[in-house]
Amino acid sequence: MSNTKAQASTRRTYVLDTSVLLADPAALRRFEEHEVVLPVVVITELEAKRHHPELGYFARSALRMLDELRVKHGRLDAPVPVGEEGGSIRVELNHTDASSLPSGFRLGDNDTRILAVARNLADEGHEVILVSKDLPMRIKASAVGLDAQEYRGETLGDSDTGYSGMAEIEVSADALDELYDDGTLDLAEAREMPCHVGLVMLSERGSALGRVGPDKQVHLVKGDREAFGLHGRSAEQRVALDILLDPEVGIVSLGGRAGTGKSALALCAGLEAVMERQQHKKVVVFRPLFAVGGQELGYLPGSESEKMSPWGQAVFDTLGALTSKDVVDEILDRGMLEVLPLTHIRGRSLHDSFVIVDEAQSLERNVLLTVLSRIGANSKVVLTHDVAQRDNLRVGRHDGVVAVVEKLKGHPLFAHVTLTRSERSPIAALVTEMLENVVV
Repeated sequence: MSNTKAQASTRRTYVLDTSVLLADPAALRRFEEHEVVLPVVVITELEAKRHHPELGYFARSALRMLDELRVKHGRLDAPVPVGEEGGSIRVELNHTDASSLPSGFRLGDNDTRILAVARNLADEGHEVILVSKDLPMRIKASAVGLDAQEYRGETLGDSDTGYSGMAEIEVSADALDELYDDGTLDLAEAREMPCHVGLVMLSERGSALGRVGPDKQVHLVKGDREAFGLHGRSAEQRVALDILLDPEVGIVSLGGRAGTGKSALALCAGLEAVMERQQHKKVVVFRPLFAVGGQELGYLPGSESEKMSPWGQAVFDTLGALTSKDVVDEILDRGMLEVLPLTHIRGRSLHDSFVIVDEAQSLERNVLLTVLSRIGANSKVVLTHDVAQRDNLRVGRHDGVVAVVEKLKGHPLFAHVTLTRSERSPIAALVTEMLENVVV
């Protein structure tokens, strides 16, 4: 992993909290020649998460890996070798005395126990780094004088924007004529690009939109395509619409700021596929239960459907702005649209469905992979996301959906487009731009 490469020859001690193993159970083996320490309370927290609807699988995976090490080496309370670079791992049963922490941090909770282990090991002369996906935990660690790092082993790296899915190239006028006449174009530059990249092609006599196909040919993107009455306005929206309506692309990622049309494009493409083309039986929209301000579902009054209403309303607002009330009523009466909390996806296989995962920026990478693994036969999934509006503090700017996009780009079944043109009011565009500059 990039953030553990030694800049000095000294062996470091990495104290991991539970959030790291829930994000990436394989983190146990990613620290090269260094020592990994797991406070025993981490095992307790993993046990408590074993049946969690979203994180249970990853908790069980981490516990299974630890048990394999236990069986192989007999015990884990002393360092056992991990990997081929001289690293080790141990479960720390001691060093839990909280008197080494400032009085304001002696709260008796699990964070206190983890901080105490790290602080006491550092006081004994170890070069300790506390690694966490949890932003408040990293702040606490720094406040008690510890080096704290965000776990980045499963992320894409140092790129801020990641992969946009679009490129602009200059071509000859003859090349554009061939593209318009034949619908395809063999272009040397396109052969080096990932599959499904959208191309804005410029010549001295005009321009055209294209998309790199699995055959590495450039395929014409027609500007007049529509989905359920919606036309693309910008180049990115037109390419996105072309991808959304392509039955050969099974996973579509739509990124961009608020107001760029991500949800509207996905919803209209889904309704087009279900109602007009009859390619799927229904549209299923999943929304994560991370509300603005952190007001989770369990703390709201009412039944589950009543609790879900504020989250589902955003989908119905989008639908109501795109079509008439009669059409909305028909869609709902025929059971062609479901809006569900993401917790309902565990244990389901979604067949014959156009699946939209809204607000995917708030999902951890492993949760996203679980979602994708539930997509069944004759189904398509669309991820919509805006990394400037994350409500889950465990998801950094460079991981989660951004890391998934980076891993999948170029595969014939996957396509991504980052939308840049806002269709909302100037006020909304201004506020979104301000949010982009607040890096967490």
